[in-house]
Amino acid sequence: MRLYGETRELLKGTESWRMYEMMLSVISLICGCFAVSVVVFVRKDFGERYLSWLNLSFGYTVVACFTFLGAMFAFLTRWGGQQLMTLFWLAFIAMSLYRRWEINRKNNAGVEWHSMYMGTSLLPLPFAEEKIYKFFEPALVFGAGHLLYALSGQVGAWLMISSVALFICNHIAYFNERRAMLDMRDAQIEAKYLSAALAGKPVTETGGFVVAESSIRLMGQDARLKDAFANLSPELKEVLDVEQGAGASAQTAPESR
Repeated sequence: MRLYGETRELLKGTESWRMYEMMLSVISLICGCFAVSVVVFVRKDFGERYLSWLNLSFGYTVVACFTFLGAMFAFLTRWGGQQLMTLFWLAFIAMSLYRRWEINRKNNAGVEWHSMYMGTSLLPLPFAEEKIYKFFEPALVFGAGHLLYALSGQVGAWLMISSVALFICNHIAYFNERRAMLDMRDAQIEAKYLSAALAGKPVTETGGFVVAESSIRLMGQDARLKDAFANLSPELKEVLDVEQGAGASAQTAPESR
């Protein structure tokens, strides 16, 4: 894993990659503020850090804004339904406190529970959990918002926006999980086939892991790259040195003839 981590830093430690990860984090944060305000109604058995007080405070703020700013808008435009929004806000607070009580009960009982568990869906649907999280939960919340929009525009808008945020959050969560699994698999492949890849063997013998010949030559010729690789692990240094030595021998062989 150390060898893989250093290789990943070399390949992905670019400005574009950092901007991508930052944007993904910002999107997750914004969507999470809305998503947490509805998940307490459709799931149970949350992890302690997933439903932390910090995350809940963001949800409280979002729903409070819809409640109070929506009430001001309704007062100016005579757009009704603010009482229903207040009722939903109080219901969200009550349900979040109940979910936190469930978490504390598990902790006091010494139950082992993953702190980032997303919760168990309450929807009695005969589908895989991933599909329920990705599609059915957001669809249910959006449908509820659409139906309630006629009674309260505030509630409808909050639920429909939250459903889109829930859709995005769930997809990002599973995307990150799959990326982590692929990273682990790639690390094993790179550790197993690095020597073969540096030796120029075909991809059928390296598990799809390749290193360009020009990159290997560049590492041996550019002094700045040598400095950049000075902190790499001894395993990678040894492999690179062997490859460079083999290249030098191949170049001197014709001259000896």
